[in-house]
Amino acid sequence: MTKSLVFITGATGFIGSHTAEAVLRAGYRIRLSIRKAEQEAVIRKRHAAFESDIETILVPDLTHPESFNKALEDVDYILHVASPMPGQGEDFVKDYQKPAVDGTVALLDTALKFKQIKKVVIVSSVLAMLHLEDWGKTEFYARENTGEKINLDLSVPFPAGPEGYGKKYHASKILSHQATRDWLSANNPHFAVLTLHPVFVLGDSLIQETADQIGGINAWLWDSAITGTPRLGNIWVHVRDVADAHVKALEKDIPSGTEFILSAPGISWDKAASFIKEKFPEVESKLEPPINFNWSVETKAADELLGMKWRSQETILEDVFNQQLFLQGKRSSL
Repeated sequence: MTKSLVFITGATGFIGSHTAEAVLRAGYRIRLSIRKAEQEAVIRKRHAAFESDIETILVPDLTHPESFNKALEDVDYILHVASPMPGQGEDFVKDYQKPAVDGTVALLDTALKFKQIKKVVIVSSVLAMLHLEDWGKTEFYARENTGEKINLDLSVPFPAGPEGYGKKYHASKILSHQATRDWLSANNPHFAVLTLHPVFVLGDSLIQETADQIGGINAWLWDSAITGTPRLGNIWVHVRDVADAHVKALEKDIPSGTEFILSAPGISWDKAASFIKEKFPEVESKLEPPINFNWSVETKAADELLGMKWRSQETILEDVFNQQLFLQGKRSSL
């Protein structure tokens, strides 16, 4: 029996590489979009145990529907992971809004042409459920599947520097998710569309090869310990749980339009600070309780419909810090 074919965007990144690995382990074939031909060799080396189940296709621009015509031939499922990341540019429209919104809509529009496609899973963010001003608060509660439309005033300039990058990224997630909702309302696709909304994604990296390549939220966590100033809130999810959620979303019968917030429960910064000092003395962590964050999210859909079993806060910390210390030569094994 021929294995189902899954098309994945963004598989060269932190979340995407784990997602590709999880999908392969679940018994699917994958076709991965790449922007540069030289990325194929890296991908095949990374997933060497599944050589015969991997295809790549060059898609240099994800914002045009015609870019996906060949990519979606014979595809059964689509996982759209690719996304502009904070700090990748200064122009909000060109560097954030256009790739996030147009890339998603272009993929959905093209998928309509291929009647064999059964399901499209789009990676968004919990930020899509939050107002721009929420991210600076020490307390909030985010809920899924409310149907709330978050309005943005894009005439207000974004701040400069890291705060501005974060807000531009946040705004792009709001706009992209609303574009997905609007597209579903305007179309009657033959496939289901599901959206995943992870919180801060942490864990061991398949793409990091040296200590100085630490990036994304892992870098924020490491910097938090080194400086003693938390750079992220207290809602975390292991990258392997995000990858597993993709596989579960493919395999379960779920109503189109369902949103899934992905987050481990009960994250405590005070507990994390003590754990890092006890388990990783080499880090010389400067984190000191009390650390005042009281963010929480609803994960009912992921718990009940996907049957998620979340990796613990301790596992997240161990996987990030063990890998970084190993790459720094401070530990002999992971």
